[in-house]
Amino acid sequence: MEKFLNNSILALLNKIDMALLFKIAVEIFLFILALKFANILIDKVMKKIILRVEDHESKKQYNTLRLILISVMDTVIFLFFGTNILQDMGIDMKPILATAGVLGIAVGFGAQRFIQDVIAGLNILLTGQIRVGDIVSVQGVSGTVERVTLTMLMLRSYEGCVHYIRNGLIDIVTNQTRDFSYAVLDVSVAYKENIPNVMKVLKEAGEELKNDAAFSRMILDDIEVLGLDSFNDSSILVKCRIKTYPQFQWVIKREFNLRIKEKFDNLGIEIPFPQIVVNKPAEG
Repeated sequence: MEKFLNNSILALLNKIDMALLFKIAVEIFLFILALKFANILIDKVMKKIILRVEDHESKKQYNTLRLILISVMDTVIFLFFGTNILQDMGIDMKPILATAGVLGIAVGFGAQRFIQDVIAGLNILLTGQIRVGDIVSVQGVSGTVERVTLTMLMLRSYEGCVHYIRNGLIDIVTNQTRDFSYAVLDVSVAYKENIPNVMKVLKEAGEELKNDAAFSRMILDDIEVLGLDSFNDSSILVKCRIKTYPQFQWVIKREFNLRIKEKFDNLGIEIPFPQIVVNKPAEG
């Protein structure tokens, strides 16, 4: 039995073309090498370009382009070496290509969705609607853009959930971090308060916030106190906003709210809250 197995192994080894195996092994090694070299080269070149760009929005655009170039280059290299290896193994590519053409016609209707995704992805990338690092709302979900490809968008929500959205499904994009943002502030005060005085206090708080070294780099312009916005059931609403660099609107809003609470407490300005008055029925 052992002699039979040894003879079978020797017969199999004799049938194997060692030169062909060596050639395929070299091609696989070159494929891995080319893949790593292309990825490193694109990564270094694009990162150097990103470092030289001062505009934050352009940095995000170039970073998105970097990921797309790496993805496309990986696909091209894979197809090139894959075709060569198949040909070296004696597999004729013409019948495969002919079969692929026939199958392409057969699945043409099924491929419409893929083509739709690619066309939509190209439009998104070329127009710069979505870039890696943007905070967007798409198809009812919001999050930070972690990856953009020709077919799919990947968002990570504040809770850490990852959403995968086909580009072909994207019809409305709400980009909350494009060029600049606004920290919109709704300040409620009691009806008895002097509104011009409240607006003056809001302006002072906005100026103090802008002059604070810890927050000045996040703010683009002075606070806009728009004035009395609405009459509510138990309060008057004064609306204002602060123009900020992208992604800093929430930090500025939280800090401003904290400062307003402290100022109003010190100045005795009342921030009302809903109250329910229960009248005790008369005893009879």
